[in-house]
Amino acid sequence: MNKWLKKHGLLLKDAFFSTIFCLLLTLFLALIVVNLSFLNPFKEAFKDFSFTDIYYSERIQEQSISKDIVLINIERRDRFELGMLLESILAENPKVVGVDAIFRNPKDSIKDAYLAQQLQNSNVVSAINFDKNGIIRTHESLKPAKESFINISFDTKTKVVRTFESFHENNDQVDTSFVVSLAKAFGKTPPYTKLEEEQFIKYSGNYKSFIHFGFDEFMLLEDKKIIQDKIVLLGYLGVPMGNNFDVEDKFFTPLNSSTSGKSLPDMFGIVVHANILKMVLENDYIIKLPKLLSWILNFGSVFLFMVFSLKLEKRGEIYNRTFKWLILFLYTAILLYLHLMVYDKGVYFNVFSIIALTGISANMFIFYVHFLKLIKSKIQWKSYLD
Repeated sequence: MNKWLKKHGLLLKDAFFSTIFCLLLTLFLALIVVNLSFLNPFKEAFKDFSFTDIYYSERIQEQSISKDIVLINIERRDRFELGMLLESILAENPKVVGVDAIFRNPKDSIKDAYLAQQLQNSNVVSAINFDKNGIIRTHESLKPAKESFINISFDTKTKVVRTFESFHENNDQVDTSFVVSLAKAFGKTPPYTKLEEEQFIKYSGNYKSFIHFGFDEFMLLEDKKIIQDKIVLLGYLGVPMGNNFDVEDKFFTPLNSSTSGKSLPDMFGIVVHANILKMVLENDYIIKLPKLLSWILNFGSVFLFMVFSLKLEKRGEIYNRTFKWLILFLYTAILLYLHLMVYDKGVYFNVFSIIALTGISANMFIFYVHFLKLIKSKIQWKSYLD
């Protein structure tokens, strides 16, 4: 061990100091980028991009249909029709019914009273929504028995829905999400029992990955026992169902066929809830690496590439310029492959930051070489590049 350290000590010392030097320069460059307004279009473009999108666009297919979740399209039916739908559903004894719709204002008193009678059933979970102006909820005249928030994520940094929150603090009151309320009613307690960081959504597929019915299709079924002991989700699924150009209550997700420059949202809100619910019911979560471990990976990646850069520089400047980019390309390809392989196993780490830091540091290495020459002209300094 001592012989190895003696032989490689200068290399490791230079690799360490070059890593610190390049990371500090990268941090300085990042601060400039953040504060330059003309770079905003580039910053905005990267906000909506994640390498996990590549995983979904290339790997995911419409998977096996979930047996515990049923979607029913409420279309644009009036309150009396929705009351009939709920009554018909509740007659078949589902475990729980989630209604992803908010009835903000009173309308026809008879229709409202009929719908209210169904919403007050203890097996029905109704929706509330947090927005910048407060809470949007069903009018008190309909008095739902149970309410939970349908906001999926409170992250305003990106338009793409990749994470969800199980709980939300509002005026010292902790509210429960729509999905958590449904899962608990089904008999499944999620591992999230308090306010925590946002959790990643592991998408299974679009609405075709779930048992789904249109309004008339379900109402005309002779045998509706298919929903017995199931979680039934009522929400808007487009008219006609799955209409790509119907963007009401629709979100951008990683399943979008275009991984960059997304033009139209691709998934209805009720289907996003169904994906999260399936993940919870199957204990199929994405684990995010702790921040400390992520920082260690970032530092280790730059350090490793500095070792390569020093070895190449030792052989000559031309040698370094020739092979550095080839090594960086292969290194990036390997990192991406490892990232997708690990993500497939349910573990997430920010590979973009590792690749970006390593690539920028590779460009900053030449400044370290010049800085080293300046230091050596002032003081005695042993270096691997001597």
